[in-house]
Amino acid sequence: MTTGKAANVLGALALTLSDRIQAQAEDIAGLGGMGPAILVAVDVQPGILIERLAVELGRVQSSTVRAVQQLERAGFIEKRRGDDRRTLGLYLTEPGKARMRTILRKRAEALGDALAVLSPKEQAALSGLIERMLEALVKQEDDRFPMCRLCDEEACGEDRDCPVERGAARCRQKAAA
Repeated sequence: MTTGKAANVLGALALTLSDRIQAQAEDIAGLGGMGPAILVAVDVQPGILIERLAVELGRVQSSTVRAVQQLERAGFIEKRRGDDRRTLGLYLTEPGKARMRTILRKRAEALGDALAVLSPKEQAALSGLIERMLEALVKQEDDRFPMCRLCDEEACGEDRDCPVERGAARCRQKAAA
């Protein structure tokens, strides 16, 4: 099966960047797997419940519980009672916040290295194309969570400026119609 050169080189670039970002994030977090993504998710949504976190990361609850326990033992996450006293929300500790910021900084460096060969004009053109692709790849509202699991939430700005959030909004509108 031939996919064409554009698809082939895009796949190679995506895998290379993904592998580098994931390896750095795992090294920084001191934990493999979904540990880095959990730190980012908890930072974005302090008080998130493990059940919701599992859904957002597209993982089964039992593996999410084990990963959270590892992060808790490492001192990066703490559980606090929720409003109804039956639930436990997840929160980053100060060391967890520092670790998460380092993960995002290293991610930005890896992406910056890849973009450095392009002029500002080329980067702007590429950004527009990638945004169109990302927005189209959102097929259901919850797609946004795994797609942005290591995103710097502040980089896109408001939800209307984020292509993944625009795609999720399109899905919401379609479902409501």
